[in-house]
Amino acid sequence: MLIEVYDFDGTIYDGDSTVDLVLFCLRRHPALLTGLPGLLPSFAGALTGRLSLTAFKTALFTRMAARIDLAAESELFWMDARTQAKLGKWFEQTPRDLPVVIASASPEFELRHAAKLLGVDTLIGTRANAETGELIGKNCKGAEKIRRIGEAIGPFTVRAMYTDSVKSDGPLLDMAQEKYLVRHGKVQELPDDFKAGR
Repeated sequence: MLIEVYDFDGTIYDGDSTVDLVLFCLRRHPALLTGLPGLLPSFAGALTGRLSLTAFKTALFTRMAARIDLAAESELFWMDARTQAKLGKWFEQTPRDLPVVIASASPEFELRHAAKLLGVDTLIGTRANAETGELIGKNCKGAEKIRRIGEAIGPFTVRAMYTDSVKSDGPLLDMAQEKYLVRHGKVQELPDDFKAGR
């Protein structure tokens, strides 16, 4: 199947949607602040590389899920006009004649409503249990995105890949016939012979 693939955070969404969701939840539920000091060891471990990003996200979301409904809060987050304003107009204005896949490291429960707003049927994100906050499997980045897309749709070829990170999405960029770097809504086509691994 010939498809187009879009990264989400920093690409379609101008910023990090997980950070913005957490801040949104903290504004709505200030009592969540009491759980943040307990996350400092996990945060430090993630910064120094002693703890995987998956483990840190699990620690964060399990604490939040113990107090709030993550799926419901995520939907409210995407209904907020300030959040929607960060969805790139360029995405809406880009003509598309192929199936579109959003492939993101953010949890799927967080992006489900965003994918509906954007009219995208295939969302690939980090698997997570919205009820418990626990992440399931690997953080969806790099080669894991390729594996997960294949798992969802079968054999595929990438006509165009859009991302803000050559490093994180290098494997998908190297597969793509057309490669685009997106920064703050500005789309730049990369050369045909561009190789992320170089």
